[in-house]
Amino acid sequence: KSKKKKKKTNFLLFSSFFGLIVIIGIILVLISNNNNNNSSSIDNNSELSRLRGKESFFKGKKKTVLIEANGSVEDVDVNNDNTIVQKKKNSNTIIEFLIQLAQLPLLELQNKLETQDIFQMNSLTEGSCPFSNNNFPIWVPANKKKKENAFIWYEHISKAGGTSFCKLVEDNMLKSEYPPYYCMPRDMEYKPNDPDGRVGRWSNTKLQTYREQHPKVRVVSNEWQPFPKERFEDTSQNILTVTTIRNPLDRLNSAYKFWGILHNQNKNKPSFPLWLHRQLKRAEHVDPQSWDNMAVHIARYNYLTWKFSNGTMPQGISANDETTFPLSSSDKNWKIPFTEAIHNLSHLDLVLILELSQQPMLQRTLGWTNFQHAHVVPSGKIENNHAEETLSHDEYQHLWDANRYDMILYHWMKAVHLVRLQC
Repeated sequence: KSKKKKKKTNFLLFSSFFGLIVIIGIILVLISNNNNNNSSSIDNNSELSRLRGKESFFKGKKKTVLIEANGSVEDVDVNNDNTIVQKKKNSNTIIEFLIQLAQLPLLELQNKLETQDIFQMNSLTEGSCPFSNNNFPIWVPANKKKKENAFIWYEHISKAGGTSFCKLVEDNMLKSEYPPYYCMPRDMEYKPNDPDGRVGRWSNTKLQTYREQHPKVRVVSNEWQPFPKERFEDTSQNILTVTTIRNPLDRLNSAYKFWGILHNQNKNKPSFPLWLHRQLKRAEHVDPQSWDNMAVHIARYNYLTWKFSNGTMPQGISANDETTFPLSSSDKNWKIPFTEAIHNLSHLDLVLILELSQQPMLQRTLGWTNFQHAHVVPSGKIENNHAEETLSHDEYQHLWDANRYDMILYHWMKAVHLVRLQC
């Protein structure tokens, strides 16, 4: 009996031990599967099942930013069990997203912007809103509050439609309501004989004093100096900030034809690369805030980024051979200026796009109705300045890469403009 009892006990112990091993094995398999799931931004979890098929763009410690198959973007926080905590959208998230884009290799970046259509331009340009229930992607800044009877600060990007904007001012406002010289006010204290008072150099206090002395004036324009971000800080003046942007390579090509050829008094006109080299050397010796900064910095690479980063964006580097385009400085100190430019652009009240009809947004924001002179030039005639059509493939790709930060800002702001119009 004792032998039978002992055998039975051993069998039970063995069975229990074997069962325990099986259970441990199952637990280990489950843990492994869970870890594998946690390492991916896609999960079969019911809360994340709607995100299936989306590409992980970049990851933080708990945050995952996802680009959807159709191009829209979601930003979520994820718990260890892959349940969504919350969706976020703020200027820091926009900055992170655009910085990640800026670090991609050239062809991959062009593919993201132009082929994968991450900003949903195909739907937006067709006149439809691809986002339902105001569920906008992270790259859309918060809507701006409407400002009644606001004073217009126009940030003029040289060769991007600023003259046309001032002509629309003339067509839609009283003559007493704008400065006569391209909407630029005089500085009666510093250089009263110069029609352009370089309003970008003015403090908020000086701008307020000018407005008190000219109470009927409702708009000023700054072309040569970088955008003064302190305009955002003065809420008492009820300032409406506006700018117009353009495809950066077309803008650069237009600047060359306007300043390098049309308004160049030399008999022998420089080539496009040579003109850029000369402008680069000229800009090295002129402070952006200097009074002498007139058409000095307009040939910089990433001019839009420079304009909205308080003039801190590095410019191109001279090549030994001036028959070729200057080299890119894209690997040097670009993140802080690029970040500041994103921040400032996202806080502007109205960003117009030269290639798109400006009438709907100007009607909605400013109540303008006369658009007879929607596209004019200060001198010469309207020309085809499409860089892609006038440059060789290699030249175009070189300039695209050298101006990648402006190209990103342009595609982003173009999409934001259409979202605000269509949605």
